[in-house]
Amino acid sequence: MSETSNKMKPFHSVIIFMIFVVCAALSSMHNYKVTKDSIIQDMNQALSQTISQKENGYITPDTIINYRQHLKIDALRNRSFLYYACNNKGNVICSRKIKWNSQQYSVEFQSYANCSAADIMGLSDQRLPASILIIGILWAASSIWYFRRKYKGVIVLGNMVYSEDENSFYDLSKAPVFMTPMQEKLMMMFFSSTNHKLSKKQICDELWPKKPDASETLYTLVRRIKPIIQTRGNLKIISERGKDYILSVND
Repeated sequence: MSETSNKMKPFHSVIIFMIFVVCAALSSMHNYKVTKDSIIQDMNQALSQTISQKENGYITPDTIINYRQHLKIDALRNRSFLYYACNNKGNVICSRKIKWNSQQYSVEFQSYANCSAADIMGLSDQRLPASILIIGILWAASSIWYFRRKYKGVIVLGNMVYSEDENSFYDLSKAPVFMTPMQEKLMMMFFSSTNHKLSKKQICDELWPKKPDASETLYTLVRRIKPIIQTRGNLKIISERGKDYILSVND
């Protein structure tokens, strides 16, 4: 395995994926704002042209038709209308106010668009955000595949890692944990067992099959391995009633 691969950690992949997601979101929001500004600019120019051609201050069907004909965004023509300017606009998109003047009086007009956030999003160009998000999803999928393959046959408990393929123990920084062959064999049994629990008989039968009573030998082996696994793996071995031994994480 290369040095570069060793440096790649799962949380690195998560961070990179989140960067893709944030970039996609920011790009989407930017395109949304650009589209909204374009809608307002189109409404402004259409209203300006309409008002410049008016001969009176009344709104007629011809006025609305004329206004819509000046709009450049096709999708806006059925969603936008003009009316007398008002202060209470709510959440409606509106143009700037434009005043029509005569010798007798003046009237302010304003155009409005019935466009929801979803409508604006649909009108905006979301190809770049979608591409970034797709790349992020592909990155996440490839990272999951990579780490599943990398950690296949790997058991992690506390700060200690057991590689079944290599029959070796490491700490979380991939530094080898050196133990005697007998200590390694005992740790392999713990890591491979259900709930990391072994009976005294299991251990003795496996490690010293020809020895009638290996209690003292087992006691010595456990006593000597405890400082190693505590320092390098933050692990401890608990003895239950002198019959069972459990490998667990230190509190």
